[in-house]
Amino acid sequence: MSRGGRTNRRFVIIGQKASASGDFLPFDVPGTSGRLDVLLRCVRAALLWSHGIRAGVVVYLVLGGGPRAPRVVRIEGSAARFVRPDERSLATLATKILASRADEIAAGFVEIRAGIAVSRGGLETVFDDLGDATLYVLDEAATDIRDVPESGLDDTAFFLGDHLGFEEANRAWLESRGARAISVGPRSLHAEDAITVVLNEIDRHDARRGMISPVS
Repeated sequence: MSRGGRTNRRFVIIGQKASASGDFLPFDVPGTSGRLDVLLRCVRAALLWSHGIRAGVVVYLVLGGGPRAPRVVRIEGSAARFVRPDERSLATLATKILASRADEIAAGFVEIRAGIAVSRGGLETVFDDLGDATLYVLDEAATDIRDVPESGLDDTAFFLGDHLGFEEANRAWLESRGARAISVGPRSLHAEDAITVVLNEIDRHDARRGMISPVS
């Protein structure tokens, strides 16, 4: 279990064509949502573990598809409720969150449900919300995460592309703001698997420093 809860890890997943509205079919998310299903699997990987939800993790979904794009959904593990591991439940939750128009009449992130907020805008909206986090872009050709000093994994934000990868403009924009490239190994992984590996490395770092203890 967590001790102290001082860590803060964020995952920013960019969906180039992922639907920014709730106008898709929950029983056919891959075929009707611009592959929002890829991002929903990332939510599960980042927030859920077998004993509950990661309170120290925040997930941002940058949605670039449809007439209401760009738009960002923010899910805070410390406050979110009823985030379930199956894709159907996550898709149903997404349709309800994205159906809201509250962000069209208010600036910044607007909370729609406990711990879940929506904002107009794209990457710049996320960046304004990150504070002083150390920024990383996941790239299989970069420095291995195991070579990053332990202190470099405390207050962090990891940026990932969806199945289409990163647009060069987004990569350049992040690099201009100090984001560093790191990898999780020599092979290219699905986004949700890369998140799992990142969190496993972080858990190992935290366990060595006595910040988490094994669950019996």
